[in-house]
Amino acid sequence: MSERLGRNALIVGASGIVGRAAFEHFARSAEWSAVGVSRRAPDLKIGTHVPLDLLDADACRRGLAEQPAPTHIVYAALQEKPGLIEGWYDPALMETNRRMLENLLDAAEASGAVEHVSLLQGTKAYGAHVGRMKVPGREREERHPHDNFYWLQEDLLRERAAAGGYAWTAWRPPVIYGHAFGAPMNPIAPLVTYAAIAKHEGRPLCWPGGRTGPVDGMDARLLARALEWGATNEAARDEVFNISNGDVFVWENVWETIAKTLGMEVGEPEPMCLAAEMPEKALVWAEVVERHGLRSPGLMEFVGDSFVYADLHFGLERTHAAPPNMMSTIKLRQAGFSDCIDSEDMLVEWIEWMQQEKLIPSV
Repeated sequence: MSERLGRNALIVGASGIVGRAAFEHFARSAEWSAVGVSRRAPDLKIGTHVPLDLLDADACRRGLAEQPAPTHIVYAALQEKPGLIEGWYDPALMETNRRMLENLLDAAEASGAVEHVSLLQGTKAYGAHVGRMKVPGREREERHPHDNFYWLQEDLLRERAAAGGYAWTAWRPPVIYGHAFGAPMNPIAPLVTYAAIAKHEGRPLCWPGGRTGPVDGMDARLLARALEWGATNEAARDEVFNISNGDVFVWENVWETIAKTLGMEVGEPEPMCLAAEMPEKALVWAEVVERHGLRSPGLMEFVGDSFVYADLHFGLERTHAAPPNMMSTIKLRQAGFSDCIDSEDMLVEWIEWMQQEKLIPSV
């Protein structure tokens, strides 16, 4: 059917959380052919993957010239600096991310087949990382006055799409939950490895953070479905959409459910800087992998800088809840996409999936 419809999806950043979920979603669809590009291959056995360095313009042109001409592009590539947070304010890294998109568009547009490009943004669009944002964040607001690669990429895409006669959609999810080895911003990976090591050492599941408040979340699988909707729906043409699971949750309130899913008891809170202490547990993680016959890589290859992200997300050293940074999703619902998922159920589903896939020990 994909050949009849002529829908060729190019998933850029296919080894990341969003890219992997989107690559799997489009590759499994009978209505699409899918090619994923990234420097590292995702741990998937479907679709066509092409190793690609987006900072190499010539490699981009050569790599895409050998594949079906892309009609729809999901741009989910991102370069972060080691340590994560410092890079959010680095003008040089902002320019790097802009240039990566430019190289990709130069190569993809050569065929003249592009019909739509999806671009990923997030709550930093509302200044959530530089101060207290207006809640809820709404797409109709003026741009928050801070430097951000989102604006560099969006302005580039608007210009190129207008010149090339194709459509675009920009998506703003909150924290995204899913699976991708080494992803720098995935709370699931540090959570499950921290828990597995604690269980291996005979300890209960203790809350390692500080005070948190209500947060919204984004299931990568749900986002992938939205990306398909936006790729072919006129209501999404040249629009910016907030998107989330559709509810809010508090980490401390779902901790018991998480522990139960992992087959653990809840212990007393024990604040821990995961970014500092968990790398020291690499050999313990190796024991966990061997004992349970897991297919997971080494601890840091699995989690990477997501330990840094988890410390931030879990409110380490906070005695009061952080300012809320939630967004309105009314615009997207009114446009016609209303799919949703209970966030507590999402956490359970991802943990159970990782157990089934032998990424973490079963109960």
